[in-house]
Formats: sequence, structure tokens, C-alpha cells
Amino acid sequence: MEVTSPELEELRYGIRRYLSVKMSYAPQFSPDDKRLAYLSDITGVPQLWSVGLEEGAWPQQLSLGQERIGFLSYAKKNEMIAYGVDSGGDEKYQIRVIEDGGERMGVVTDDPETIHGWGDWSPDERSVCYSSNARSRSFFDIYVYSLDTGNPQPVFQQDGNNFPVSWSPDGSTIMFERAHAPFNQDLYLLHLGDRSVEHITPHDGDAAYYSPTFDPTGRFVYCVTDEGREFSAIAKINIQERSLSYLHTEEHDVESLALTRDGNRIAFTVNEDGFSRLMVWRVGSESPEKIDVPRSVLGGLSWSNDGRRLAFSLSSSKLNSDVWVYDVESQSVRRVTRSSTCGIPESSFADGESFRFKSFDGLEVPAFLYRPLGTGPSPLLVYLHGGPESQFRPSFNPLLQFLVKMGFAVLAPNFRGSVGYGRMYTHLDDVRGRMDTVRDAISAVTEARKMVSIDPRKIVAWGGSYGGFMVLACLYTKPELWAAGVDIVGISNFVTFLNNTSPWRRKLRIPEYGDPEKDKDFLEGISPTNNAQYITAPLFVIHGVNDPRVPIGEAAQIMETMQRLGREAHIMTFQDEGHGLVKLQNRIDGYTNAVGFLMYQVTVAGQRPLQAPESDSPG
Repeated sequence: MEVTSPELEELRYGIRRYLSVKMSYAPQFSPDDKRLAYLSDITGVPQLWSVGLEEGAWPQQLSLGQERIGFLSYAKKNEMIAYGVDSGGDEKYQIRVIEDGGERMGVVTDDPETIHGWGDWSPDERSVCYSSNARSRSFFDIYVYSLDTGNPQPVFQQDGNNFPVSWSPDGSTIMFERAHAPFNQDLYLLHLGDRSVEHITPHDGDAAYYSPTFDPTGRFVYCVTDEGREFSAIAKINIQERSLSYLHTEEHDVESLALTRDGNRIAFTVNEDGFSRLMVWRVGSESPEKIDVPRSVLGGLSWSNDGRRLAFSLSSSKLNSDVWVYDVESQSVRRVTRSSTCGIPESSFADGESFRFKSFDGLEVPAFLYRPLGTGPSPLLVYLHGGPESQFRPSFNPLLQFLVKMGFAVLAPNFRGSVGYGRMYTHLDDVRGRMDTVRDAISAVTEARKMVSIDPRKIVAWGGSYGGFMVLACLYTKPELWAAGVDIVGISNFVTFLNNTSPWRRKLRIPEYGDPEKDKDFLEGISPTNNAQYITAPLFVIHGVNDPRVPIGEAAQIMETMQRLGREAHIMTFQDEGHGLVKLQNRIDGYTNAVGFLMYQVTVAGQRPLQAPESDSPG
């Protein structure tokens, strides 16, 4: 569906302004600590940029591609930046190296049918390590590429998901992670001399190990882990003794960790109800120090090579993502980049209000509410995050800001299964608990209507990926509640999704969703394609043709089912996108039509009687 009208063109202009708000993130210091490299979408798609740290420095664009860059890594000694670029959102990243500020570019991998994941630079920076599923699409092996000879060499092959994360200081060992399930993984050491492998995180039950990094001696590994705990914390692994000890624990999740090159300081963030708390700990001191930054969501922690400054990205409901730097000596924080808000005043952006409510079974569920301007009953958009092992966080979201400006209240529940609230909460939705997440979302609507004046005829759902399933499931579980739904790259049938998703992802998804053979009857029973007869609200679907996670067949079959049933459904597909819309013009086109669809539907719904008839739905 593409609507054309003067009203839509006016809408398109407004959405274009909001979606054109820029962001900068993923900063890393140059070898001399005088510049930062980072990613920015100034050109409409994330590219590689750099900026000097002196006041008034002007950013310089380093990469000139039309496809997104997904990651970067600045070498510590030489003026080289490794980065990854995919094609049309297919997530088959190829690794490139830019040297001397963009004067030269080298190709590390050039196999467009293979996924490559970045590992690390060797200590002498003459080699890099990376993961690849070239041998089998179902598994990832580890490769070392020599910058001198241009030759890639497989150094470890195993039928599992193996991802290198850090090279030891003496160059003899590569630490890698093997993922078994979303929250169960292990760390290993690959000794390059004899290719022997050493398991350093034996554990019972599920445990995850994030941000693992060698200390300067190579005898210890620092990481963030939840081994034996409800919340993740900072730990130190003694490699020789195979022992793990906790250095700092909280009743919140520690999210990330960055260690200075000399090993004297650790920076980390703590997730407090979706907001980030920044902490810096001088190793050996009694406790870490809280760093005063705006209330926000932080990411991309990266120390300067001399350990005197810490770079990170910062984003909040009212601040679009930018690169900030903390100076250890002056204890000051400075915003280094100033990404454009396209003339929209920061003061006009709405703040997300954090609250908790009791769900259908008494479980306390966290959520965020964005209140619309003005008084009187408003339409309500329920924003359903993906994952499901994810979390709605109060970072900058231009689309939600636009919807609030247009008069919508926006409700974003962190239904059971969301991360950030402890191990037990995250696993409440596994397999047979799937539909409880939908009941949480419906309960959230009841609570929101107590907090803000909502027109009960104008409640709509919006979600992507797993959130797309949530939209469809909400629409069939309680049809009378919804005026419309927007499903973006969503799952419509769990059996076909699990059978058709990328082979390496399938085994990671089964512990969360269930086995497509053993649990087939249950999965078919809750799938939207088998419950679409209960959906009465109009539906809008957006999907990328190259989606490797949720294949486009999921969109095709829900559209076919809705059309066969004679229900109103519209679809927009994008040939150069994958799991979501990345390119600016595609986002403008897709979201303009989706929002125009919603505004039309709530207008029509507002003309109906206040009390809609109850349905015979399974909810």
C-alpha cells in the first residue's frame, strides 16, 4: 500500500525531518589519541567518520559507500581502521581496512555469500583474526589473515558458533567465544603454536560472558558474567587456576566493560530500569566511582591508549546519539560530536516516563510511557520491542518522537522475557510461556489508560521482528482492543520461521521458542497464520527482501492468509533491505505509509461507537 495525497505529502515532510535526525556512535581512539573514529548516518546510511579532539574540530568522512558499515576497530599502533560492510541488509559482512586516513584501502575478505565477524588485531598489527561460516553455513570457524601476504588461514574449525574476541598480549593465543544458546556460552583459548584449545569457563547451567579481555600480563581475563548469579557482574578469571572471582556485584545488570591498556582502570555501565549508570574503577581501589553524565543510555565504551580519556556514545529520549568523552584528570565530560536534529529543538522532544504495573498473573512488569501534548482523549500506540531478549530503553527514537508530536501517547512495555531485569525474568517467556508476553502487553494497555486519557477506539500496535509477532498475536488474542497494527519483519509462523532462518541461528533460537519438530503442535497453535481468522483490525506489513533472520516468506504467508480471509492488509517490501529498514529513503517511504495508514485507521475508528462488541477470540 502506498498512499498518495496532499495530506500524505505533508506527513512525509514531517517524518522526513524527524527520521533525518542524525546519530554518531561506536567511537575509538586513534593510535596517538588525538582523533576519534566513529560511525555516523549523516549521509543516510552508517559510514566511517573521524574527528579531532581539539575544540571546534570538523568531522571528516573516511568511507564513501552506499551500504551500511556495521562495525569498526582502530589499530593501537598504526593508522589503520578495520570495518565491516554488508550488502542490502543481508548481514554477510565483508572486512575492509582503511589506512592513513583513507589514502589506501585493503580487502581482508571478499566472499559475498559468507558472513564474517570481526575478532581482533594481533599485537604486532600485521595480522587480524575473524570468524567465518565459509566451510558451512551452519557453523563459524576462526581465521587469521596476514596483512603482509594477503593470505587467510583457518586456524580453528569446529561444528559450533565460534567467534574470536581478543588476542593475547604476547600474540600466542586467541580467546574465542562459543555460543550454545542466547544466554549460554563459553570462553576458550586457542594456542596458535600447536592449535590446542583450552576451556576456561567450565560451568553448570546457563552462563554468559560479555566483553572478555586479557589483562596486560595475559594471565587473567576480565569479563561481565552472570555465572551462578541472578544479575551479571564484573569478574576476573585466573587462567592457570581455571577460577572465577567476582570483583563488583550489584542488584542490577552490569552491561559492558572496557579495560585500559595498562590494566589500571575499568569502565563499565550498569542498567538501572533501562537507564545507564557510568562507573570507572581504579583497579585496587575499594570501590568504583560514578561518573556524572546526563540520564541516558550509553554504549561503545572505549579507552584512549594512554588511559586518560574514555569515549562512549550517549543517547536519551531528548538527546540524539552522539560521541562523548570523559577526562580522568579533570573529571569532566564533553560532547565531542554534534549530530544534527534537522532544526527540531531538543526542548520539543518528549521524555519517556518509567513505571511498573501488575500483569494478569500479578507479575510486576516495567514499561515506559510517552505522553502526548494537549488534553483530551488521545490515540495510543503500543510499541513492542524485538528480541525477545531485548529491552525497550529510553534512547532517542525519532519515529516515536514524531508520533507523540502527532498526538499519540506511546506505551512501550518490557514484557516478560526482556533483558535488564535479571535472569529469572528473562526466561519467563521461554517456549510454553510465549503467550504470557502478549498478555503482558494487553495488561499494559489497561494500566496506561489509568495514567493518560486514551480514546479506547484508537489503540494501535507497532513492532518489529519478535515485536512483529507480538503485533499479530495481540491482534488475534484480543481483536476488539485494536484499531490497527503495523508488523515490521515479523514472525508469522514459528515452525516456518525456525525452519527457514539462517542455519547458524536456528540452534540458538530453539531454546527460546521451542523445537519445530518436538514442539510443532504448540508452535503451530500459537502462530498468527493459524489464528488470523480472529484478526479484525487492518494490518500493515513492512519487510526487507534480504532478511536473513526472519525470511520474507513470513510476510508473504500472513498477507496471503489475511487476503484469503477477506481481511484488510497492506504490504511494502524493500529489495535493498534486510532485517529492518536502514537506508534513510527507505525508512521515509516505509514509515510515511505506515504512519499514514495508522492515522487513517484511528480517524475511522473514532467515528465508531465507543463500545465495540466482544469477539470469540482465543484471548
